[in-house]
Amino acid sequence: MNGYQATYLELIDRLKATRNKETLYLALSGILKTLTSTIPVIIIISIIELIAQGDIPFRLMLFSSLVASVVAFLGIFLLPVVARATGIKHLPDLELIALRIGVVYPDIKDKLCNSLQLIKNLNKQKGTSQALAVAAFSNVYSIAQNKDFDAIINKQSLKKVALLFLVFFVLSTAIFGIFSSSLGYSFYRIINWNQSFLPPPPFTLTIEPINANVLRGDKVLITVKAQGNAPDFIELHIKEAQQEEFDKYTLRPDSGNIYRYEISSIKNSVQFFGRAAWYNYFIDTEKGNILVIDKPNIAAFNGRIIFPSYTKLAPRDFDEKSADISALKGSLVELSINANKDLSSAEIVFETAPEINSFVDSTKNKADTTHFSMNVVSRKANGSFRVNKSGTYYIRLKDKDGQENEAPVRYSVIAQNDDYPSIALLEPITDVRLGESAQLPMKIAIADDYGFSSLKLYYRLVESKYTHPEEKYSVVNIPLLNNETSAEVPYLWNLNSIGISPSDRYEFYIEVADNDIIGGPKTARTRTLTARLPSLDEVLKETDKEQKKIEKELENTLNKIDEVKKDVEDLNKELMKANNKKELDWKQIKKTEDILKKQEEINKKIQEIQEKLEDVTQNLEENKVLSPETLEKYLELQKLLKEIDSPELRLLQKRMEEAMKQIPPEELQKAMREFKFDEEEFRKNIERTMKILKRLQAEQKVDALTKRAEELLKKQEEIQKQLENTNPSDESKRNEIADKQKANQEELNNIQKDLQDLEKLMKEIGDQMPMKELDKAKEALNPNDTKQQMQNTQNSAKSGDFNEAKGSCKNAANNLKNFAAQMQNLKKEMNNKVAQEAMRKLKKAIDDMLKLSKEQEELKEKTQKCDYNSTQMPGLANKQAEISEAISNVASSLMELSQKSFAVTPQMAALMGEALKQMQIAVQNMANMNPNQASKAQSSAMSAMNKAAMEMQAMLSEMQARQSQGACPNPGGQGQGKGQGGQGNMGFMDRLQSIANQQQAINKAMQEMNGNEGRLSLEQRAQLGRIAGEQGRAQKSLEELANEQKQFTDNERKTLGDLEKVVQEMKEVVSDLKTGNITSETLKRQERILSRLLDATRSINDRDYEKKRESRPGVDVIRKSPGSIDLSTQEGKSKAFQEFLKSIQQGYTKDYEELIRQYFESLQKIEN
Repeated sequence: MNGYQATYLELIDRLKATRNKETLYLALSGILKTLTSTIPVIIIISIIELIAQGDIPFRLMLFSSLVASVVAFLGIFLLPVVARATGIKHLPDLELIALRIGVVYPDIKDKLCNSLQLIKNLNKQKGTSQALAVAAFSNVYSIAQNKDFDAIINKQSLKKVALLFLVFFVLSTAIFGIFSSSLGYSFYRIINWNQSFLPPPPFTLTIEPINANVLRGDKVLITVKAQGNAPDFIELHIKEAQQEEFDKYTLRPDSGNIYRYEISSIKNSVQFFGRAAWYNYFIDTEKGNILVIDKPNIAAFNGRIIFPSYTKLAPRDFDEKSADISALKGSLVELSINANKDLSSAEIVFETAPEINSFVDSTKNKADTTHFSMNVVSRKANGSFRVNKSGTYYIRLKDKDGQENEAPVRYSVIAQNDDYPSIALLEPITDVRLGESAQLPMKIAIADDYGFSSLKLYYRLVESKYTHPEEKYSVVNIPLLNNETSAEVPYLWNLNSIGISPSDRYEFYIEVADNDIIGGPKTARTRTLTARLPSLDEVLKETDKEQKKIEKELENTLNKIDEVKKDVEDLNKELMKANNKKELDWKQIKKTEDILKKQEEINKKIQEIQEKLEDVTQNLEENKVLSPETLEKYLELQKLLKEIDSPELRLLQKRMEEAMKQIPPEELQKAMREFKFDEEEFRKNIERTMKILKRLQAEQKVDALTKRAEELLKKQEEIQKQLENTNPSDESKRNEIADKQKANQEELNNIQKDLQDLEKLMKEIGDQMPMKELDKAKEALNPNDTKQQMQNTQNSAKSGDFNEAKGSCKNAANNLKNFAAQMQNLKKEMNNKVAQEAMRKLKKAIDDMLKLSKEQEELKEKTQKCDYNSTQMPGLANKQAEISEAISNVASSLMELSQKSFAVTPQMAALMGEALKQMQIAVQNMANMNPNQASKAQSSAMSAMNKAAMEMQAMLSEMQARQSQGACPNPGGQGQGKGQGGQGNMGFMDRLQSIANQQQAINKAMQEMNGNEGRLSLEQRAQLGRIAGEQGRAQKSLEELANEQKQFTDNERKTLGDLEKVVQEMKEVVSDLKTGNITSETLKRQERILSRLLDATRSINDRDYEKKRESRPGVDVIRKSPGSIDLSTQEGKSKAFQEFLKSIQQGYTKDYEELIRQYFESLQKIEN
């Protein structure tokens, strides 16, 4: 039983599988048939839509037809299969499947169906053999076992349907692909039947704004812009936040296709959009929204600028009207604001201006932005920022709703740089050649916008015979006043403190630094100058060279004078020949012009020589080569040169030029006669200058040799001290001493050479030169022995035999000492001889003048008594000629003296010349038998003689007074020599410079204590007391100088400066120091004191080279007053004059002499 049942079930399963498979084939066939049937329908309805271009209902109908067709096709082709598959209808049983299989397979036929029925009813039918039934089943099974039951399925039908579908599908795809824009789009519209597929409108609408936040009350503009063919009108739909319905507003376009709607003052938030009609549809814009808000704003704004402390500037307040800031870098800006509502935060936004550089990537040129938070309390905010760069700043506010202030006001910030300081060296302005004192007065002008931190002098040695140049600069701090932004700083640089030696050259500059503590001090400096201390040998060589040039130029001037003399003589001859001519010819005019031009050239050359002589004198004085007496003689020589080019001579030249313009020859002849060129007198003055210059050169060489000997003696004594204090075993010290001795020996050779030059010059001058004293000086120097002693010193020092070296060094020093003393004797003898000769000749000249004056008076009385027919006139004329000749002899004697001494002044020569001139006029009038005019000329001659005698007596009295005081008699000079204890002009300048040095030290000490006002410790008070004492001593010294100043003339006082004012300022400083009341004014006053002292020092130098001479007061001598004289008569007047001259010879003080002279001159005026 189990065997056939299994086989039976297997067979049943195979039959079911075949049935299911057939159902599947039928279903696929139904689907394909449905799709194949649907494709034509789609094409058809698409064509209909393409033609109809239906609206939504029409397209809905077509879409419904399509759906209905699909449903119908599914009902026809697929619904029966579904009913079969579900067993509802048309499902074949298995026996029918078996019969169909038997149809396919003839060997089976109905056997399969029958066997299945037997097995199925095996247990139900009685009388049937089961065995036979099973055997029959088994037989059939065996036949059907290998048969394919699926053979009953009509597969060919499915293939046909599939092929048909494929054809329809490819065809429809091609159609829709080719006609996609028409047919395809028609089918798309059918599928999307519910959408509008009207033609696109010929315009687009855009609305603005879309989303905007505006402040309440602002004006708002809503615009709708049409692109394309703008419609004639649109509707603007707008509603406020509380409205439910939109309000409609019809808008029409402007020329730019823009529809505008303006809300003049918006109060609430609004929503809006634009709408235009298109067919039976509407074209709407996007919806726009405007949110009305209240922004935070600044209601009040103020601030303060706090400048850097070093500027000493007071803070500056500002408000929103003046919030643009211009301040120094480093300044702090404090801001305070009040807002219109409570704030959640606030900040200061600072933006630096971008640096524009086309060569740099633009991304690197962006402005830097810095944010500074502010402290917020309710509606108030406070903050600050520091000014470091220029740019802009604004304040950004944020309220508690998160809203920020819109478009904050931007304010500019200009960061000012602290400018560089400026400095100018007012004195000196060129490279400096130092004098022997090696002190350099300076005046430095400095300026800065806020003040200074330091003023420094940088210097270094760049040239020296004794050491190597320095690479680095040394520094000297120059004291400065605090709280000053500009100043003229006086400073006296004493180069002795740095050990300057002759021939050393230093370069230096001044550097000032400002007080900028923000960016660091900035500096400025002067240009580099040099200061050189020339050696004495250099000074003397240069002086000799310049003096030779002066001599040569004087000789050339004499030659030019001869040329002018010859030209004048030639022109006079031509003019005498042209007496009948009414006008000058061209050659005569040209010659006259040439004469005047040559004379002008001579005047200019004399002026140039005078300036060169001034330079030589100044150079010698600065290096203290000259004694005061010789210096004063040089100054008198300068005055003499100046008087050669006299105003009278220039006036005559001018008159001659004016006469030449008048053209007639007689006028020019007259002008030339008045011209009075007097070539011999001019030549004599030049020759006098040359001879005096030679004598001064001799005196200068004596002074220089004395000074060189003293300096060499000093160096020799220093070697002596070094020998005593040096270890002989120290080789380096031995070599040093030997080198110094070698240098001294070279200096001795220079002295010997200069001594030979002096001897040659003295022999050339001759005329009472003290040659014996010169021989004594040469003998004292003993050059050969001194050289040998120096050589022994050098050799012994080098070998280490210091005992021998000491002896030789001492011997050489003794020789130098004796030589210096003999040179001083030589100088004294030179001056004494000239002085004695001058006094002797002046006495004789005065006696002669007194005698001749008396004779002239007697002759005048006789002339007055004569009439024009008197036979005495020729005899009186002869007598007048004799007196004139005698006067000429006196003048010649004085002219000879003038070539040796300044005792003969130009005033004496002028007066005697005037006397001779009046005598010649008197003789001429006598010859013309005109006694009245002759008498007048005789009176004028006598007056000139008397005045000349007074000048001579004044000079003689001065010389006698100076000699009695022990001073070197230097007639006409300005120095006082030993008579004033060495306190002449040279001593005056040295003392004044010493006080200046002392004042500079006081100022420095005071400035070091500056800044401690009211906070002085006991030690500082003690220091202040010491400074007050120093200031008091400086004041006392200056008072003494001021008292001595009173002896000078007003002009010299002006040149020196008003020292009394300086003394008064010193008194005020001392008062402040004693009371402890030290203020900035005290320090400024001290700076003024120093500046004026330095100015006075320079003024002294200038005054030393002035040409104007003043007399010195003589010695007061008590005399008995003369007896009474009758001044009503001429005899009484003459007697008074004679007594006056005699009394002067006896010796009165200068003051009395001046009174007597004024009295006598008054008498002369009455007489005339």
